Amino acid sequence: MNYLGIDSSTQAIHCVLIDDKERLISTQKFFSKGKKTLDRFPEMMIGFFDFISTINNISVVAIEDSIQARNGVTTKTLARVVGGVHTCCVLSGIETVLIHLATWKKEVIGRGNATKSDILEFAIEKWGNKFPEQDYADAACVALWNKRRSNGEKC
Repeated sequence: MNYLGIDSSTQAIHCVLIDDKERLISTQKFFSKGKKTLDRFPEMMIGFFDFISTINNISVVAIEDSIQARNGVTTKTLARVVGGVHTCCVLSGIETVLIHLATWKKEVIGRGNATKSDILEFAIEKWGNKFPEQDYADAACVALWNKRRSNGEKC
């Protein structure tokens, strides 16, 4: 069985797939070069939907839930992206769980307030230097949380 973790932002969707032995299988990024959010959103969702609707051997997808950002427009945009990702998974018939970032950080890294550098350091130690962007490391840790949670294991 494979486990997918997703980290979304206002500009991209980062996906990491790991297997039941916690090996990194693949990374995917869906984004658009459009300057305006509403122009980017459809292109990101179409690419993600094409990916998620053809992927096999996944029991549950874990998506980092949206957070309240300092900027109201960012909060609203992130909620739209996360909602779009969630909807694509549901329409593809894949069970989906939303996870708060402090929860997966605490269970995987050991601290709910782990920094980006803490997460990247953990991910590189576990999987090697395979993360050209921080968001891939976040998605990998979400996938790891998903795998361990799904199997009743402690992180």
